[in-house]
Amino acid sequence: MPELHLDCPAGIAGDMFLAAMADLGVDLSPLRAAFATAGVDVEITAREARDKGIRGKRMHIAAPHAQPLRHLADLTAIVRALPFSENVRSRSEGALERLAEVEARVHGCAVADVHFHEVGAVDTLVDVVGAFWVLEVLGVSRVTCSRLPWFSGTVQCAHGLMPLPAPATTVLLQGKPVYPTELVGELITPTGALLLDRMVDEFTSGPSGCLERSGLGLGTMELPTVNGLRVLLLAGDGPGLERVTVLETNVDHLTGEEIGGVFGALLDAGALDVLFLPGVMKKNRPGGLLQVLCRPGDLARIRDLTFAQTMSLGLRMTETTRAVLPRAASKRPTPWGDVDAKDTIMEGERYARPEFEALQALAKRTGRSVAQLRYLLGND
Repeated sequence: MPELHLDCPAGIAGDMFLAAMADLGVDLSPLRAAFATAGVDVEITAREARDKGIRGKRMHIAAPHAQPLRHLADLTAIVRALPFSENVRSRSEGALERLAEVEARVHGCAVADVHFHEVGAVDTLVDVVGAFWVLEVLGVSRVTCSRLPWFSGTVQCAHGLMPLPAPATTVLLQGKPVYPTELVGELITPTGALLLDRMVDEFTSGPSGCLERSGLGLGTMELPTVNGLRVLLLAGDGPGLERVTVLETNVDHLTGEEIGGVFGALLDAGALDVLFLPGVMKKNRPGGLLQVLCRPGDLARIRDLTFAQTMSLGLRMTETTRAVLPRAASKRPTPWGDVDAKDTIMEGERYARPEFEALQALAKRTGRSVAQLRYLLGND
């Protein structure tokens, strides 16, 4: 499965990422058709452009009609109506929820009360959904990124004149490697920072692998350097390496129901995995080890949520490396219709494993059990 590396010496905005992917060769016309199906009429065009004599593509995203101010519920309703895979819709919803949480934090209000001004326009919906959709189209299994340039200046927004990076951008950049520059202007927008926060598996000094092709997405701001985001598509058919953080705590003070609730809260917040191993604790009390796996960029959020959900007084945190096989979401045809599946490759062989939730839905439609469907699909 291919991997993607983002090279962003001039920063990143959501439209720059889509433009770069279009320059890489992705046809964006299905994206516009999908939004039309969801009742949102929007023009999505990647046009040829130049900056400092270097060619690339620049996005043009425009809605022909005036758009209302939207809340998170309005945005997620649109996402759920899109004819994309559950993987694309869920990742898009999760990103929008993350943005709403950050905006609520910097403005001191409830998530439900956040008005999406600049960040809530249709172009942000296109940027966020489009990003996860193109990753699925290309079958990208892993995203890496260069260090990020720090910048200064001010920006005029609905709340007045603000210093750069914007408050929401600053929060989203926490945990990411940055370096100082003399560049003045908004190099990383809130939407760009959101994509970095939700897409990037690891920040590296450069790409690793066999380079297949590249694309350049140009921004609109005039800079002393080329204002562009370069994406590099790399071939990959073996396990990739990524950094992860493991959080552990001993638990002997929670009920079974409370431990079950901890799982849902952490996984919904972006934890990669949650595990509880039962055992006997001090004073011979029954308890166990709670283990949480997350990406380093999500550590602060997952750490604080683990404290809040468990009321434990201490967490052990270890950063380690895991090997992951390339994977991609797919549709597996069956005699009863397509089901969502995960594809991977081992030793040159492709394997597709249907998602459990998809099998549950298929079981309800066919009157068969999940166990029966697994047997039938494994012998078709």
